[in-house]
Amino acid sequence: MKFQKILELGNKKLLLLGVLIAIVLGVHFPLSQEILHAFHFTTLLVAIIFIAQGLNMDFSQAINIKKHFKIMMAGTIIAVFAYPALAYEFTRIFSLANDFALGFILICCFPNSLEAAMAMTMSANGNRVTAVVLLTGLCLVGIFSIPFNIYIWVGGTEHISASTVLAKVIGYVFLPVSVGQLLRKFFPRLPEQTKRISHYLPILCLSALVYISCSREASILDELSFSDIVHTLFPSASLHLLMLVIAVLVGRYILHLSKEDNRSFIFITSEKPMSLSVALWSVTYAPAHPTSIFPILIFYLAQMIIDSFIISRLKLQDYAKTG
Repeated sequence: MKFQKILELGNKKLLLLGVLIAIVLGVHFPLSQEILHAFHFTTLLVAIIFIAQGLNMDFSQAINIKKHFKIMMAGTIIAVFAYPALAYEFTRIFSLANDFALGFILICCFPNSLEAAMAMTMSANGNRVTAVVLLTGLCLVGIFSIPFNIYIWVGGTEHISASTVLAKVIGYVFLPVSVGQLLRKFFPRLPEQTKRISHYLPILCLSALVYISCSREASILDELSFSDIVHTLFPSASLHLLMLVIAVLVGRYILHLSKEDNRSFIFITSEKPMSLSVALWSVTYAPAHPTSIFPILIFYLAQMIIDSFIISRLKLQDYAKTG
């Protein structure tokens, strides 16, 4: 029984585990520069990741967005507009600079987390319909908001122009997602038939991307200290907690949501994705800003720990009320 629980936990955290292993291997056992220059795997790996995302994006609930208009509007304001704006301010308040500021803001430019938000919501006994509608709506908004937020809050750097980043977002992200959606339309049973592959293959591709990116800059990454991690952890936890509090207050006192709807609203609007952020980083900022991957990972870890603790407390409350 305990072994089964360990397997289930490992499966849930496989993405995070794969990325962490890839970083360690990339720093201590990097690919040779000859191999890195001879083969260009990045484009194919990123395409596979986002085709799989597009294949598994179900927009059938979009028709219900009108019924949840107020929730959708409030969720968009929090997840799409407020989150990256506050992330930008937090980089100034906590003196995050260069690569650390870039990675911190980059993960906050995505509207929601496809890999974790729904799982967290269901664990918290949230309303499934509200969660699916809100997740679907934010995915649709993200088609336009991701390039916009990157342009506004990240923009160009001394090495990369904003127009280059936007071109790569369109070419590397939205074209593969569109291919995935077309496959879903013309082959309706394909998502179910490839469910297991669609789960594990993107994790493998993402881990390979991280390994390749870290191999290129192994000497720089090896110089990171524990203080760098701590310096990023506090603003990550603080921002996520702030957004959780804002979501709770908006859901309870402005939208007047039920307990189940409010839990869906809280976790769908506050979770940010690691997989999409790392994939986008790998094809845009990785060569010039290799250490930007660390604030992405730290932010993701912080939100997972915080949300897991909150959900455990919510479950205890529910158990106490039901006897």
